[in-house]
Amino acid sequence: MEQKIKWILFDVSGVIVNLILRNPDGYDIGSRHFNAAELEGFYFTRDLNNYMLGLLSHEQFIGRYLTRKKLDVSVDELNSVIQQDITPIQGMVELIETLSHKYHIALATNDGNLISKYKIEKSGVIPFLSKVIASHRIHELKPHIPFYKKTVELLNTKYENCVFIDDTKENIITANTLGMKGILFTDIFQLKKDLHELQLL
Repeated sequence: MEQKIKWILFDVSGVIVNLILRNPDGYDIGSRHFNAAELEGFYFTRDLNNYMLGLLSHEQFIGRYLTRKKLDVSVDELNSVIQQDITPIQGMVELIETLSHKYHIALATNDGNLISKYKIEKSGVIPFLSKVIASHRIHELKPHIPFYKKTVELLNTKYENCVFIDDTKENIITANTLGMKGILFTDIFQLKKDLHELQLL
């Protein structure tokens, strides 16, 4: 396995950084208080796919949501909250640094342009990356096959030369179907165990 694998691909949210806007205590913006569900709600709108596909700008996507929900918060204010709320999953930076000495590391993420940028900047893994594959740039989404096809083309590699790590089962199923070695992420301890079993760590 070790000789065959050249690339290790990581999802970002829920794998490298924690999911955002989940604080049970909510968020204070100036003198206003918002519960987590209010601010996180844009992830559950019909506009989300268009944002992740790069068909809506960040300002359009977030602005529409705030207007529709009549939330007394500006796009810039919510941007600040999002950035402050992004935290790396403990131990992932060190793990990715270790892997980067033997393999090319890429990110393969479904996200819109600015939220993706914020997460990657706060992840701590930028020095160890060879490539970032983002849905808003390639206009395809996981778990659809064209996302993976474009990914291997951009990496100039083959499916069988890739390990694909994601926290969504459907994304792993597609990866495995195409010949990648998919690892379903639940926590860093399980991930290290799986990597050891594959003789990659």
